[in-house]
Amino acid sequence: MSESDKVKAQLVIVTGLVVLYFIFKSEYFLIAAAVIGVLSIAIPVFGDLIVKLWYKLAEVLGAINGKILLSAVFFIVLFPVAAIARLTKKNPLHLKKEDTDTVFTERNHKYSAKDLEQVW
Repeated sequence: MSESDKVKAQLVIVTGLVVLYFIFKSEYFLIAAAVIGVLSIAIPVFGDLIVKLWYKLAEVLGAINGKILLSAVFFIVLFPVAAIARLTKKNPLHLKKEDTDTVFTERNHKYSAKDLEQVW
């Protein structure tokens, strides 16, 4: 990671803390922003450590949020749609074996040149 990327990440952290100060009116956010900003400038190793912790936190939250969001989409959208489709349709994919000896479906269709003009 380049130095400019590290400085940008430090600036984002400090700016975020200042925004949190204006939203929640808690002085602790402003103090934390000042401490992180000054120490990042004065001690570059401290700034690098803060950036590494910031990216590690983002990685953990990204992994957790992805699983939570995908699970929510599955259980809120996909599962009810599948359950309703299963309740309303009788064997839509022909997965259940019928009383016939074969699952082959006879079409009795003769292909012509027109069938192959626009296949997609």
